[in-house]
Amino acid sequence: MQLDTPTLFACLVIAEFAGSVIFLMFYLFWPIRNPDSARSLAMWSLGMFLAACGTLLIAMRGTIPDAFSIIAANFLILLGTGLRRSGFAVFLGLRGHVWLFSIIAVGWIVLCLFPPFLDSFVMRINYVQGCLIVSGLWVVAMAFWENKEKLRSARLLGFTTLIEVAGFVWFTLNQNILLVPSFLEAFPQGFTVIFLVTLLFSIIMTIVLPVAMVIERSMQRFREEAAQNDLTGLPNRRAFLNAAEDWLSENRERPGVYGIMLFSMDEIEDVSEKYGAPMGLALLQLFARVMKDMLPETSISGQLSDTKFVVLLEEANNDLVHLTAQRLCRHFALGCHQASAGKLTVSISVGAVNSPMSTHLSRALGAAEKGVELSRRQGKSQIVLFDMKPNGSVRKTKGPAAFSTSRKNAA
Repeated sequence: MQLDTPTLFACLVIAEFAGSVIFLMFYLFWPIRNPDSARSLAMWSLGMFLAACGTLLIAMRGTIPDAFSIIAANFLILLGTGLRRSGFAVFLGLRGHVWLFSIIAVGWIVLCLFPPFLDSFVMRINYVQGCLIVSGLWVVAMAFWENKEKLRSARLLGFTTLIEVAGFVWFTLNQNILLVPSFLEAFPQGFTVIFLVTLLFSIIMTIVLPVAMVIERSMQRFREEAAQNDLTGLPNRRAFLNAAEDWLSENRERPGVYGIMLFSMDEIEDVSEKYGAPMGLALLQLFARVMKDMLPETSISGQLSDTKFVVLLEEANNDLVHLTAQRLCRHFALGCHQASAGKLTVSISVGAVNSPMSTHLSRALGAAEKGVELSRRQGKSQIVLFDMKPNGSVRKTKGPAAFSTSRKNAA
């Protein structure tokens, strides 16, 4: 296959139409997508189709009227490319600004009503390519600064769009320097071949990357959901253990201690039997919300089972661990008391331990479990705090009531 402009234009048109079909298929049949991803795929499909139609009309310059090969062709390219850019913004949860690209495309038609503009090939090139350059830079900015999920495919789309923008800049500079009077004379030029090769590469990557973004987001959210408790949104047992063990392995040689707090909600089953399962579930959600609101960002928390919650505190000490556990229980008690008008009594047994950094997580959790059992034997609603020594022995410190309110008023 000869690498000339007619061949490149044919490949470009085929690639754009193929991309439109691929996006449409994913929009119709990909089952794991959120509304933003679905809207994005629809906009990419339509945008690629319009741009393909515009490219086809440009390729037919000289054989069809200029009203189609110039005015209509660039209108479709501006609108189609704008839809692609808007589709990326929508995918990231941003405003698509489709209205802005519609104004730019309509502005092109309005300018073409003036003969000095329509007859100037350089002016037409500067308007169309300038709009494409600016919109491309917008995509690059979004890919690197608005990509909150840190999707690698989105960043790669930013690099690809930057290459596309470089192609637009290359073509525009050559037109302004060489002052080629018409597209038909620019068609066989070497710089046009380079421009079309760059554009073809970016279009092919553009076909792959939006689909990759949807798949990467789906897989990322699938992993997040698999690592979270569906009811509370907290990391499940495996996710907590992985995060805690990773942190300990990174800090094992460091001096100091870490704290483990284990919370057991004692009367959830009784509440569920008396008031219904939704009430018990609501209490679990309430405690999870208190944890998210009250714990420091450096802590690691999770839900070990239906009624057991765990927290790892970095650089802990007896006072900090005890105070943190007490605050969590107190806020849960007050929140539940207010929500039920004082009708419910729910106690939380707390086992906590301060452990040297060298202590394995399983040993610290085992000591916290013993603390929970001891708290229950002592009458529930208590914090039992242990100090673990480097040799593995534990020493109990004081364990006052977990609630600052009286037991009968706690919920």
